[in-house]
Amino acid sequence: MENVSFKMTRRQLIQAAATSVFVTGMPNITGCSSLPGYQPTGTDDNKALYLIHGNVVDVVRGEIRHNQTITIKNGRIKTIYNYNQVPPAGEGDMIIDLKNQFVIPGLIDAHCHATLSGEAKLNPWGVLTTMNQLKRNYIQQIKHGVTTIRDMGALPNLLHDHIKQIEKGELIGPRVVYCNSFTNIYGGHPDVDPAAINIFAPIAMAFTGRPNLWFKDTNDLEEKMQINSSFGASFIKLTMDKKSVLCGKGEIPVYTDEHLKLIFDYAQKNNLSTAGHIHTKFGFDRAIQFGIGSVEHSIGDAVLTEKDVIAMAQKKIPVVPTMIVAQMLAEPEAYDELPQKYRNDFIDREMIIRRDYLHSSLDDYTETSIHENNLTHLKDYRKYGCANLYKKGKYMANPEIYFDILLNGPRNLMTMKDAGIIIGCGTDSGVPLSYHGTLWREMEMLCRIGLSNLEVLRCATINNAKIIGMADKIGSLDEGEYADLAVMKKNPLETGEIFSKPQIVIKGGKVYDISRISFTA
Repeated sequence: MENVSFKMTRRQLIQAAATSVFVTGMPNITGCSSLPGYQPTGTDDNKALYLIHGNVVDVVRGEIRHNQTITIKNGRIKTIYNYNQVPPAGEGDMIIDLKNQFVIPGLIDAHCHATLSGEAKLNPWGVLTTMNQLKRNYIQQIKHGVTTIRDMGALPNLLHDHIKQIEKGELIGPRVVYCNSFTNIYGGHPDVDPAAINIFAPIAMAFTGRPNLWFKDTNDLEEKMQINSSFGASFIKLTMDKKSVLCGKGEIPVYTDEHLKLIFDYAQKNNLSTAGHIHTKFGFDRAIQFGIGSVEHSIGDAVLTEKDVIAMAQKKIPVVPTMIVAQMLAEPEAYDELPQKYRNDFIDREMIIRRDYLHSSLDDYTETSIHENNLTHLKDYRKYGCANLYKKGKYMANPEIYFDILLNGPRNLMTMKDAGIIIGCGTDSGVPLSYHGTLWREMEMLCRIGLSNLEVLRCATINNAKIIGMADKIGSLDEGEYADLAVMKKNPLETGEIFSKPQIVIKGGKVYDISRISFTA
């Protein structure tokens, strides 16, 4: 069987979503839907939910408290205590016997794109499928234990519509922290004009909102930042690299120092964090210089020096490495034979894992037609050649960037860990071949890189909670915090291969029986 790849940039992917959403203003449109008709259970206000006989995984202290009873009331954890008897439940209360299964905090995907469908290219006849997938994105996250996501660049109007549906209980989904649009200079990453991909894009974006600011001068930047942050954004998403991620395209415009000073001053004055897309040492150096809130992705074109990492640690800058997206976009399909510099035990193993995943059943993660189309589009690498793709209007990832990340990223990440830098966990899901609900794949990959199960679990819970500014509410299991948790059959500190299979997920005290959430008829 062939391996797989990625045929469209984030911009094209964004446009695929945008075009599909052109129809969302037409509520009478119907079609085949794989959305499960399922609603969670829970208690009424002031009634209690008791989880008994649970083994609580304390990710902060790194220990397991056996045979615990968790009392949940009004969406928050009220008490956690050792209690061997059935609690005296009153009328309207609920009791769930966990039967010695393991309770972890609800997982957090700290880097994803909720309004992107994972498609490589929009099928004009598959608009309803795309619309269906955008709703599925949220459900897939919940099904795999993710109770909070940080959206790293969206079609803002569409995102807010989905959030409202989640809040009303009309759509199953996690909590959403967001930045709204990318704060990028005109032509900067993601560096394809949606209108160049689809003539209906400007019309579609009247419904969906623009996915980027694409400012042209400081006045334009300041005005657009004010508009963008006025709709509840808690951080600003920057794109720091001067090198395009696209095959056949070289350097792209970057912020001036004046732009960056304005952005960071604005963020400080408005209590906003910052997060930067960074694949290169150039972007890393500027981000550290200006005190970025978090480094997103991994550096591929350099091995970081001790001085680099110390500067990052001194400024307490965390990293969300998204190593799994590098695995997906390091496309061997682009080569007759993989260059020798990319042949080592780690990369060879990751390529096998990637191939096996792409050719497995992915019904839990994507509409079948979307994945099949993605696999088909991978053939364009060999058909046109990487250097010619951009000229041909084929917006595909440059695999060398991502192979370089697989080559140097693990070493850089372990150096950061040794320096005490907080490491988060995210997927970049929504871009082609990276599907929502796959945080477990990043967690397993971090284990393969060298982090322990406990360290990885911390990355996906308490570390992520710190990075997104919610450590007082989520990320650990403590009294007074939101009742966000997942129940695992096996001990996650002993085996990392079960991160994808929660038995029960609870968000805000609402109980989701995972066995009842199915995308197949």
